[in-house]
Amino acid sequence: MRLFPNSLAGRTVLLVVAVIAVAEFATLSLIGHFRRTSHLNQTVQLIASQVRLLQIVLPSLDAAGRRQLSGADAGERGLQLGPDDSHVPRHQPRFRFARHLAVELGERLGEPVLLRHGGPGQRTGLWIGFLAGGERWWLILPPPRFEPQELPADLWLGLAATLAAVLLIAGLFVRGIVRPLARLGDAVAATGDGAARRVMPEGPREVRRLAARHNTMLDQLATAAAERREMLAGLTHDLRAPLARLRLRQALLDSDTERAGIAHDLDDMERIVGQCLQFLRSEEADRAPVPLPIAALLRDGVARQRELGRAIELTISAAAEPRKVAIAAGNLQRLLDNLIDNALQHGAPPVRVEFSMADASLARLLVRDHGPGIAEADRQRALEAFAQLEPARATNGSCGLGLAIVRRIAAGCGGEVLLGEAPDGGLEVVVCLPTS
Repeated sequence: MRLFPNSLAGRTVLLVVAVIAVAEFATLSLIGHFRRTSHLNQTVQLIASQVRLLQIVLPSLDAAGRRQLSGADAGERGLQLGPDDSHVPRHQPRFRFARHLAVELGERLGEPVLLRHGGPGQRTGLWIGFLAGGERWWLILPPPRFEPQELPADLWLGLAATLAAVLLIAGLFVRGIVRPLARLGDAVAATGDGAARRVMPEGPREVRRLAARHNTMLDQLATAAAERREMLAGLTHDLRAPLARLRLRQALLDSDTERAGIAHDLDDMERIVGQCLQFLRSEEADRAPVPLPIAALLRDGVARQRELGRAIELTISAAAEPRKVAIAAGNLQRLLDNLIDNALQHGAPPVRVEFSMADASLARLLVRDHGPGIAEADRQRALEAFAQLEPARATNGSCGLGLAIVRRIAAGCGGEVLLGEAPDGGLEVVVCLPTS
């Protein structure tokens, strides 16, 4: 069970609520303390003045005057004079107000006072005993004068309005912190997926500084990638001239066996150079590719493969026939060629190509072979550049770029590549592309 939210916004709001709750609890405690203290002081002052007055008046009164005074009500103060000891409760009160009242009255009057009450749970008055003219008299304090008073409803409404206002202000501040962080997180995630995205520095100073460093990192990565592309492009271009010379020398050899061996090695080398060039070209993002009806392009691409004597089956659903995908024609051709080459080189014919709709806005290009497939644990690594799942592939004209090229082209169109196992065996590559 999690005690705290996972998100920064949730934890910040929880912190604000906790701080406000503690502050309001402390405020209410202080208000209650001052109310109780003020109420006690007022009650002590009222009773002390009444007792002094009665101590002066009672000795000079006759029996009729005393009876009249004992039955009278002191008015809005709620103080009454008890007639005798017969009706006085015998229970000594233990609650805090009574203890403090006894101490304060004793200090004010200069003599101890007696307190009596009906007992716990009894809503009776508090009897206060004092001496006047050598006799014990009792003053009755009604329950409303010593029972805890509830806070007024207006105070609760004011506190609730204050809490709502503070939460609103805190929410706005938290939003100003979390939203820039969320945008920065999305930009970092997009960069990790190969689609570098800059972010506008906004929010607090630390967040702005982090966003600026992210943008600086993107610039440095772009510069390094450009230098790497230039170096690899020059290297692969320079290799074509020695390959052409080797072709010429191979043709001049007398031995058919030597010519066949060298021709095989030259084919492997040219295939590796071609894959490197395609990988470099797949990094060049189209700024605004025009949506193309790729069904016709797929038919042309499969037709070219069949002209080379390759066993390729093509199926296009009626729903996918008119749909368009924002992809350059050259990238689509490279994507299809690499999928078919990979299926024939590492799988087994026949190769099946299917183009259908995964849902209303997502096209599904499936290429399936009948080879051994790829183990589930190795499928994610197979999509990485220069990944060699089997050492033998490195000596068979492959440098591990085929599926990496496919994934990069698909990611540039906002799609993704998934590897799976065909129902009847073999590798199943699914390329999902958004349509229009």
